[in-house]
Amino acid sequence: MITHVAQADEQRGRVVLWLGASGEPQDTAVEAALCLAQAFQSEIESLFIEDRQLFDLAELPFAREISLSGRRSRVLSANDLARDIQSHASAVQRRVMARARAADVTAKTRVVRAEPVTALAQACAENGPWNVVTVGSPIRRGVETGLAELFEAVHATTGIVVAGPKARRTHGPVIAVVEELERVVPMMRAAERIATATGGDTRIWLLVHDQSHQDWIEGQIRLALGAYAAIKLEVVDMTTRSAQDVARMMQREGAGFVIARFGGRLAPEEADVVPLAETLEGPLFLVR
Repeated sequence: MITHVAQADEQRGRVVLWLGASGEPQDTAVEAALCLAQAFQSEIESLFIEDRQLFDLAELPFAREISLSGRRSRVLSANDLARDIQSHASAVQRRVMARARAADVTAKTRVVRAEPVTALAQACAENGPWNVVTVGSPIRRGVETGLAELFEAVHATTGIVVAGPKARRTHGPVIAVVEELERVVPMMRAAERIATATGGDTRIWLLVHDQSHQDWIEGQIRLALGAYAAIKLEVVDMTTRSAQDVARMMQREGAGFVIARFGGRLAPEEADVVPLAETLEGPLFLVR
């Protein structure tokens, strides 16, 4: 497991900011992408994906576009759809580029028309394997992001960053959630890199599921931290707490970034990621 983004001069990855026609990007998600690029001295590719399925829908004879007020409708034309999406994409990309320049981050933009998972897989394969995908739209209940499919299909990525609708900060403690001893060092190093960019401190939260092994694994982690005395270790007993309890604890701690394994106890499936992200006030960095 490598929790890493390639540096700009490595030419082996970058931060891919996934934007689309579903609405305005989440400010915190864009800020998270910039912070990651700063932390790992990486580049950003702002990838606006025109979902091909929308254009397939526009070809249907009965397809109509209804205004937000619901008072007006018109025939949904593929040409009108393309013109509207291109205008939206240009406006969004200009804002992203302006923020990247202000953050002194090298960035480029691209617009593609494809199914999102296919487009992301191709983009990451072009320049991999150390990419991180940041989902630009907020993750929320009722909106399918397809995180499991992304992890399955987008091989040239080390993680995916999401932000909930309440996310409003990237600054604050960077909490790396670990359950296995072998993940402590790479998670800690990633957390330290991010904390350097955001100005926060680094914390390790150990989720314990077996009381009989708690003292042993805690001792091993403290030995592994060794020279990193400034890093605070918190032991969380998961036999008495749920994932939502942990999310609320992180919220009370004012967490900025949270790093956790997708498929672990905190985020075993996408359905579990949504309530977690909705509780946190900072971005969630899901790693393999």
